[in-house]
Amino acid sequence: MTDAAGSRGGAASHGEPPAVIVVTATYNNSATLRLALRSLLLQDCGEFEAWVVGDACTDDSAEVVASFGDPRLRWLNLPRNSGSQAAPNNEGLRRARGEYVAYLGHDDLWLPWHLSGLLAFARELQADLVHPLSAVLTPQGLESVVGPPGRGRTYDDHFVFPSSWLHRRALLGECGPWADPQELGTGVDMDYLRRIHRAGKKIAFLEQLSVLKFPSASWRMYSLAAEPPQLPYLRALEESPGELHRRLLLQIAGSFARDHWARRSPGELGRELLRSSLRGLLDLYGRDRWPVRPLWRWRFQRVRRRLRLRRGLPRREKNGGAGAPPQNDW
Repeated sequence: MTDAAGSRGGAASHGEPPAVIVVTATYNNSATLRLALRSLLLQDCGEFEAWVVGDACTDDSAEVVASFGDPRLRWLNLPRNSGSQAAPNNEGLRRARGEYVAYLGHDDLWLPWHLSGLLAFARELQADLVHPLSAVLTPQGLESVVGPPGRGRTYDDHFVFPSSWLHRRALLGECGPWADPQELGTGVDMDYLRRIHRAGKKIAFLEQLSVLKFPSASWRMYSLAAEPPQLPYLRALEESPGELHRRLLLQIAGSFARDHWARRSPGELGRELLRSSLRGLLDLYGRDRWPVRPLWRWRFQRVRRRLRLRRGLPRREKNGGAGAPPQNDW
């Protein structure tokens, strides 16, 4: 396992613990990692230390981290590929010294007020986990926005991207580490958020837009030949974050207006009713009971294999045999 600070040495490892530890799990995607870290260094809250944890990276990710010359950025590379953000996140959590932990995806961007807004909000409400709005961007533009659960739903079945989370570091001891993806019937992030909710922890939504999410499967991020799609957004962040924020909010408002007045077909209404009914039945019966749990796990593992190809990663055999690398979620 390799462990190194930024090129100016290990100053970040001494002195008072920072308010926030930022954990960035990464795997062989240094072009987008560079842009994500640039958005981190644009934060108006400087009270952070970042652990960038590679999942056995073999590209130039270590050099990218060192190139910033910032002692707050620390690099760590796991000796074996785990195939998921879970193991890097757990390693970052083990090394965290601050009161709070935030996660920055290696292909996502933060607006400059992300950390300061969430930190103040979490302290004010004494919440265990807080999150803002996340704008989801695909090749077609703004696809959706992720915020709090809708009416009649809770965080038990509502997904929020980890790049939007800020939570107390103590949750590691209270709720346990991130789980092994091979044992789950849902994503490791959905599972962790659900466990936090089921433990009775206080989760709060901040009415603030501060996360730009670029789903890797939508962009085939690992096979892109052109410049990363995050680049024009990062340039806008550097030049005029307020103007970018205004444009995104206008797009969100326009999208909401169109969807609100859209005329849905009977088929769409029927599918929505069916999904809602199935969710209610699953919650009533229990998603962790037999035979739902093994069926859910089988279904989700098939989805993982398909998403690997959509992300632009090479095909991996369903049964790789002993010693084969794990299915990769990246």
